[in-house]
Amino acid sequence: MFLKISKFFLYVSLLSVVVVMTTTFFPFIGGKDYFFRFSVELALIFFILWWAFEDHNNSAWHKIKNVAQKPLFIAVSAFVLMVLLASFFAYDPHAAFWSNYERGEGSFQMIHYYAFFSLLVLLFEKKEEWRWFFKVFLAAAICMILYGLFADLGWASNFISQYQGGAGPCTAAANGVAPCSPFATVWHRLVDGRFQGSLGNPAYVAPYLMFSIFYALYLWATSRFAKHWLSWLLYGGLTFALFFFFMTSQTRGAFLGLGVAIFAAFVYSAFRIKRLRIWFGVIAAVFLLGGIIAVHYSNTPFVQSLPAGRLLQLSTSDSSAQTRFWTWGSAWKGFKERPILGWGPENFSTVFDKYFDPRHFIPGASTETWFDRAHSIYFDYLAETGI
Repeated sequence: MFLKISKFFLYVSLLSVVVVMTTTFFPFIGGKDYFFRFSVELALIFFILWWAFEDHNNSAWHKIKNVAQKPLFIAVSAFVLMVLLASFFAYDPHAAFWSNYERGEGSFQMIHYYAFFSLLVLLFEKKEEWRWFFKVFLAAAICMILYGLFADLGWASNFISQYQGGAGPCTAAANGVAPCSPFATVWHRLVDGRFQGSLGNPAYVAPYLMFSIFYALYLWATSRFAKHWLSWLLYGGLTFALFFFFMTSQTRGAFLGLGVAIFAAFVYSAFRIKRLRIWFGVIAAVFLLGGIIAVHYSNTPFVQSLPAGRLLQLSTSDSSAQTRFWTWGSAWKGFKERPILGWGPENFSTVFDKYFDPRHFIPGASTETWFDRAHSIYFDYLAETGI
């Protein structure tokens, strides 16, 4: 009984993405943290209760010994240990361990991630349990999207974000050309702004939906009725919907990453599957050529009018890209000063201030001169936890 309850709270923890607490200072973050941590803590408590009172064969200890020998588990454990050590020797240990209300990360959150990971590999031993895990994940993704839809279409209030909500009436009506149809108004409300769902930031929506798309495709491919029209309708339609909102988040980094991953998958398949090598090679070439053409014509009115037109405007001279490069330079200098355990989690703002690149500040312009992230996971960890 206790074991089933523990698994139940692991499933429940996936719903944290839907939680929004408008009474907190950072409504899209605090509630998710509390919900996730509380769910994981309850899952851990009931696992221990099962071990203490219902596990008469001491199978829990055998599970732990078996999992502890796995290379992946050892690697993750070593990583978490390094984060904890980096927090102990951090420039500001308090910030490194507890983080803040805006980010909700730090070592305290990392411990919960580790408990979550450990319980998953200990308790989810059957394929069907993972399938249900992915199904709950997708249910949470659907709720996240519905939250954003209600906000964008004006069906709910108290949604807080600079990105939330489209431009209202469509462009044609706003310019006095011709009134828009109800469908056109709804369409423009969806695509004029960057979709953020219940996550509070489009940059979080895109990678979250990348995982969602993968899980939907996995469930589709492994379904007992994979070739049945109902599976095509359910998982195929869901995959299309998830990809649509992935595009409307207009997050160029995620879009570029997904494109490179798809291209690499076709190239890899061309080498691995000999009987389909020509087909995979042709698809990879067409995919690459299409991407080059789309980027080349990214500044044309037609491409810019598409929901994902912004995604194709890739340039290293873009102001957003430039600030990233400058910030990575600051992170690299901070890493060279403290290369072993870094400055500690949630201490990047100190590195950024100490090695501030003055190009961030442009007199008379609205520029961002404060960063608490390097906006690259590699440079973040190099600066905060060292090599």
